[in-house]
Amino acid sequence: MIIILGAGIIGLFSAYNLLKEGKQVKIFDSKNISGNATDASVGMLSPAIEAKPGENELYYLMKESKNIWNNFYNDNKLRNKTGLKNNGSLMVALNEDDEEKLKFKQQFFKKIGYECNLLSSSETLKLEPCLNSNIKSSLFCKDQDQVNTKTLKNFLIEEIKEMGGEIFYGEKIRKLTLKEDKSVTFNELNMEFEKLIISCGSWSNEIISNSFGFKFPLIPLKGVSLLVDSLNDQLNYNLWFRNIYVAPRKNGKLAIGATEEEKGFDDSVKLDELYFLTKSIWESFPKLEEFKLDEINVGLRPSVIDGYPILGPISNTFPNIICCFGHYRHGILLAPITAEIMTKYALNKNVHDKYKYFSPSRFNL
Repeated sequence: MIIILGAGIIGLFSAYNLLKEGKQVKIFDSKNISGNATDASVGMLSPAIEAKPGENELYYLMKESKNIWNNFYNDNKLRNKTGLKNNGSLMVALNEDDEEKLKFKQQFFKKIGYECNLLSSSETLKLEPCLNSNIKSSLFCKDQDQVNTKTLKNFLIEEIKEMGGEIFYGEKIRKLTLKEDKSVTFNELNMEFEKLIISCGSWSNEIISNSFGFKFPLIPLKGVSLLVDSLNDQLNYNLWFRNIYVAPRKNGKLAIGATEEEKGFDDSVKLDELYFLTKSIWESFPKLEEFKLDEINVGLRPSVIDGYPILGPISNTFPNIICCFGHYRHGILLAPITAEIMTKYALNKNVHDKYKYFSPSRFNL
């Protein structure tokens, strides 16, 4: 049996893959933790836009995962139930400074092998007429898409249950007690297992510290996102502005993200965070004052000091305990490839060296 701790998108996707391989899977999550990264994620699937200089291994991993998402798009059931879109993105400049940054970004894109077009104001407004007329220019970025994280989560839970997987919600898991790496006890439960995957996002370190006596260099980064109703307007593309991004949902809904601050495990919503989001979007849309606020969501993103996720067995001493966290703001994008990597580890299959780059062993703890 495979035990997975954490029922966010990463844990659910891993369970989904393992069940398709015929494994018995049980997932355990807390019923009283708020601020998990999944619920606040906008769901952008944009490896090129998210890429940064010096993070080549991460970019290649994001790109590989995006190819899996592209294959998912051909699955009518998955596409329709998850809100998966291949609508592309516009990176929008509102002034000359923004435009210079876009030109610099375009040059960086060329270096990593991604081609995109710089559009004029009129060309941008032709593609996206709902924007304000003060738009300076934009980069038109194909294959930089999105998925609705809420409907994706519901789809995965439904599929997992149909395949015989079980999901349990209980008290927060704080410590694991292992017996010969074959059975585990937590929250007064004792179970035998083949592999145990820790996929608790920002809370993973607490479990590891209490159970094994060391910590990874991981901190939670707080992000606040909004869901608004634009009433009549319907965007065609995902939009990326200087500080925020916007993903169009069905029926004129817009998911807007996101702030990013180091606030520990604070999952409350502050007025300055709302101000930041609304101020950043105000000059880009007409009639913004008429938009209806539907939801405010907070997520604590697990950020590792080197910017890369932690994927693989926790140590040679405990080879059946597998780390699967630290995806920062890329969790949704990286979920399919992460699930494939977890499946290989769980089934004792050969794991390519390029994935071992993300192993916990890189920290020499």
